[in-house]
Amino acid sequence: MFWHTVPLHRLPQLLSDGALRASAYPRPRILARRRKLGLAGFIHLSLTPQTPLLADKCAQGFPHALLAFSPEIAALPGAGFCKYNQMAWRHRDDFRPVTAPDEKALFLMEWRTGKYPSAELLVPTTLSLSYATQLYLAMPEDAAWLETFALPTPPTLVSPETFPPRAESDFTPFWEYATACQNAGALLPPPDLPFD
Repeated sequence: MFWHTVPLHRLPQLLSDGALRASAYPRPRILARRRKLGLAGFIHLSLTPQTPLLADKCAQGFPHALLAFSPEIAALPGAGFCKYNQMAWRHRDDFRPVTAPDEKALFLMEWRTGKYPSAELLVPTTLSLSYATQLYLAMPEDAAWLETFALPTPPTLVSPETFPPRAESDFTPFWEYATACQNAGALLPPPDLPFD
């Protein structure tokens, strides 16, 4: 299973689009680093649900969702494993994706033994949500909010234990966004909420 973290306020637009797109919601600091390493044209997925990024965002009270994807996406054209998270301080060559099938198999064996704990799966350009097997939400209020948009979703589960502890946050802007969309009768651009 592979995992992608999504800021909750971006989730309705993502579900409406039906696909993840490389750098669709760039975090400026990360985007600059990805460009420097040649990783900007990829969707980044983790090999575990709880990552340092998710822990940091939850600790700051920024609501996020998790999408779980089928293992078959590792075989998509151009998909490859990156041994290190893009924030690791290593030589640029260390970030070259592992794409050959035999090297991918060796990589996964090494990863299962504890090597490359911050590894990622990189999928070029676009990843259809048809490969998503589950949408995880951290809190019942996240699910109630998402239901107001009446969008098709992968099977959804409220699962607080899948997430790091989340600091208390003000959910008012989320409800204001949902109300604005309902009043407009359309999905409006996501609110400009901080998450970087």
